Amino acid sequence: MIEGIGIDIVEVERFKGAIERRGEGFLKRLFTDREILYARGKRRPEVHLAARFAAKVCVIKAFGSPLRFREVEILNEASGRPVVFAKALDKDFRISISITHDGGLAVAEALIERL
Repeated sequence: MIEGIGIDIVEVERFKGAIERRGEGFLKRLFTDREILYARGKRRPEVHLAARFAAKVCVIKAFGSPLRFREVEILNEASGRPVVFAKALDKDFRISISITHDGGLAVAEALIERL
């Protein structure tokens, strides 16, 4: 049974500007250490951070209840498929997520299902 859906879009250059203005503390408030490490391993970290931010927002929207950004972690399986870890959701739920970035935009969509 579907419990919630969420979608979000982020302008990459605007997000990059926020990172430059607000610095490391901004990143630490939004992302886990593993998410930051992943993004910094890429040629354009801001693209991957913007995409993960969009993914976190859409998970929070789908959940329908306030969560902190660091309570939602977006990682990748070895295949590259994004996977969500959220402490607030118990094992009775599954989160499916899709992330894309192109043309200066990062978009994510999440679907939460009750098992």
